[in-house]
Amino acid sequence: MIRSITLEGFKCFRERNQIPLSQINVMYGKNGRGKSTVAQSLLLLAQTMRDSNDINGLHLIGDLIELGTFDEIVNTGIDEKAFFLNLQDDTETVELGFIEYPHKTQVARLSKLIVNGENRFDVRANEAKESAKQEISTSQSVSTTSDIMTLQNLKSLQYVSADRLGPRNSSPRKDTLDSDWFGVNGEYVINVLSNQGEDFQATVCEVLSKVLTGATLKVKTNDADRIELFLDSVNNGKSFRPMNVGFGYSYVLPVIVAALLAKEKSILIIENPEAHLHPGAQSRLTKFLIEIAKTNNIQLLIETHSDHVVNGLRIAMRQSFCGLTPQDAEIVFFSHDDIDTEPEVEIIKCDRFGELDKYPDDFLDEWTKQLVKLV
Repeated sequence: MIRSITLEGFKCFRERNQIPLSQINVMYGKNGRGKSTVAQSLLLLAQTMRDSNDINGLHLIGDLIELGTFDEIVNTGIDEKAFFLNLQDDTETVELGFIEYPHKTQVARLSKLIVNGENRFDVRANEAKESAKQEISTSQSVSTTSDIMTLQNLKSLQYVSADRLGPRNSSPRKDTLDSDWFGVNGEYVINVLSNQGEDFQATVCEVLSKVLTGATLKVKTNDADRIELFLDSVNNGKSFRPMNVGFGYSYVLPVIVAALLAKEKSILIIENPEAHLHPGAQSRLTKFLIEIAKTNNIQLLIETHSDHVVNGLRIAMRQSFCGLTPQDAEIVFFSHDDIDTEPEVEIIKCDRFGELDKYPDDFLDEWTKQLVKLV
């Protein structure tokens, strides 16, 4: 489990900023304050490790995220064109530095690699020199990241983007995809439902019904090339094409599938789980995600703008739901003033009664502001 992320020179984080993490993390705050940036740092590392099992070249564009070029992600307020990431988990501390890659704008070149105080970047350079003496090609050299478990564990990271696809009646059959690859926008979720089989579909339907107080889900293979999805908003066994059912059913489906497929001890990142859901469903979905995290020992990062998600966590804490304790969860609140864009990050803890230890400015205060205007 990652205990902290430190960012420096990366996007909006100009100065070195350490962000402590718990098992369950609700990232909350106004737009453009750094919530997505924290998640993106993990996504860049995860997609690079998946692609190459090596971190020498950080892939800025890939299956998980597309951030563009190096110039677009390095902070504009620093003199040195470089950024640094530090990950600390239960057993390792990994410090990484990246600089511009000549003639490869969509890749950042590794400039620093320190693991538990050991300068592994020098080891890498020495190995490369030794390989050159022996006339061994670069492709045959042994990766120096194979034993860095903090990076290896990122390969199993699951991510659901805020930009999810809406209702679709069918999907092309893609047998070449991994059986659990639903796509960050949920574009392959129908394919995954088909690949996972009827028992998995029944579990998804059960969760969908609890979150939205009623649901029917069926997957049918139309022919060799296409898979159809049918949904309904009640538990009567009837089913309709998703286009004829509430938008929220299709939008929350990838979130539920991702949570159920998340591997033990992996990281699950969900952006805006509340999208297109009414307040009660938002609260119930939050409770489901907490249950998955606690039951399967998953580290959960939720990026949200919803008071109902925050309060869902507070209620779960008060109920000791699934053994949830104040040490298991936190709210990471992002803010900054109107002049300086450097993010200010505050950790808000929730006690066993669901009470928060602080209420910073602009935190859960919009309801009060609106009431004042109405009175």
